[in-house]
Amino acid sequence: MGFVGTVAAVFGAVGYAWKPEGRAMEWGQISLLLLILVVAGRYRRWRFRKWEALFVCGTELLDAGDPGAAQRVFEDADGYALRPPERVLTRYHLGCCEWFQGHVDAARSTFLSLSRGWRTKEVPDVFVAAPDMLAACLAVQGDLVDARRWLEEAHRRRSPGVANLSVGEIFILCREERYGATLRLLDDRREAIEKSVVLIRKLLGVVRAFSWDALATETGGTPGEELKGLESIRPGEFDYLGAQWPRMETFLRASGLSEKEAA
Repeated sequence: MGFVGTVAAVFGAVGYAWKPEGRAMEWGQISLLLLILVVAGRYRRWRFRKWEALFVCGTELLDAGDPGAAQRVFEDADGYALRPPERVLTRYHLGCCEWFQGHVDAARSTFLSLSRGWRTKEVPDVFVAAPDMLAACLAVQGDLVDARRWLEEAHRRRSPGVANLSVGEIFILCREERYGATLRLLDDRREAIEKSVVLIRKLLGVVRAFSWDALATETGGTPGEELKGLESIRPGEFDYLGAQWPRMETFLRASGLSEKEAA
């Protein structure tokens, strides 16, 4: 029985048991009503435990760098989510899975929905992170005006004095070809990056290497110094970054990080 069906059953029992002429409820009918309430409570707890187990499994898979498997688990978890915070958390992680698999349009749609949804406020971390990740999606696709707008929204939502890792700001600076500022921000957030999931570390490692290479080319430095930490990246893993970013695509190919180049 679904939760809506359970609620309907409760109201049905009340309507059945209530006797307007006597203004009383028979004990047997009261017992039935209490039983329904107990069953409904147990059902909700069972749903929550199922959601929690799947959510934890999904986050572990995502942390381990397997967004495809994580997405399938989060989709199952979404089916068990009853309360808004559970749905918000699950859908945010689904958006992250879409992003890391290169489905930037789908990720953008998910983060946009969360950024606009009033229920997102019930999960403060997602309330800030959703518009920030939306800004990252827009920056990768070259829409810097909207990216800046959503980044500012993320900053407004952030608690005063809190300096979180902002993936959106990093991508905006990089897409604006402000490579020195990008590298400084990456250095400032180095500790937060090191504590983040493996896919974020690899993603921002690519951004660092790209920024360093571009800056070195402009200033006559030695390009490629930051490529040493990218050996664990398989060719094509971040090809989506260059889909609408020609200079990034050129870098990925030249660095052997593109599947097209490796083929």
